[in-house]
Amino acid sequence: MRIELENENKDKPDSSSEFAELVKNQGDSDKESTKQAFSELSIKKKIGFIWDYYKWWIIGTIVAVVLVVSFVRSYRENSKPVYIAVEMINTYLGTDPDNPVEEDFIKEAGIDTEVYNTTFGFDMYLSNELVDNSALAYQERLVAENYAGSLDVTIGPVYIMEHAANCDNYANLGELLPKDLVEELKDREYGFYYFDPAADDIEDYEDEDLTPYFAGVYLDTCSYLNNVGQNGAYPVAENDDEKVIFTITGNTQNAEHAIEFLRFLIHNR
Repeated sequence: MRIELENENKDKPDSSSEFAELVKNQGDSDKESTKQAFSELSIKKKIGFIWDYYKWWIIGTIVAVVLVVSFVRSYRENSKPVYIAVEMINTYLGTDPDNPVEEDFIKEAGIDTEVYNTTFGFDMYLSNELVDNSALAYQERLVAENYAGSLDVTIGPVYIMEHAANCDNYANLGELLPKDLVEELKDREYGFYYFDPAADDIEDYEDEDLTPYFAGVYLDTCSYLNNVGQNGAYPVAENDDEKVIFTITGNTQNAEHAIEFLRFLIHNR
């Protein structure tokens, strides 16, 4: 009896891979016998056979599903309107794992992230002394963002920010900010940065208005930025050129939200 059972077992595939080979080599007339053999396999061997025989189809299907899901998610994210886009230049926050600025503002403003995108850049570093490929890429990004109207707020030290002021990239805050906010900034002793076209030795402003205009708000006394993260957002300024200013882009599409962000900065501690 044992010998007969052994002979019978020899006629059956003893692994899913052997069964897969049987399927590959079968003719049309063998389909019924193959179905019978498949039904006699254990659950484990059935799964093994399916994987051996159909694994590339399975892998291909999984990859296709992942790509479709990723595309749909990306499309949905990118199609959402931008609530605010901010660039913070030369900030310590770019390497700070405890950087909560974007999250804090989203929470404070009550932004529905299912409806709106927010964009906060902390990685940009620029220097007057060092010009390398990274600096050129950052400058190109700033120019593109300003030109496209996709940037609302830029924050950084004066010695970097004044280069963009001579290209009319900053809004006149004297005309844009609500009067109550201007008065509050004065009461809280925030300084105002005025760009003077007549003192600019880069651009030629012939036949243009050379009156200095209110282009930025000094943030060196901003308690929130001084204490956010592990080391604060910016180093202590040693002179006026190193002081950090808040500016609103001249062609911003979200002026109200940019003003809302300024209020957030000066009201939080």
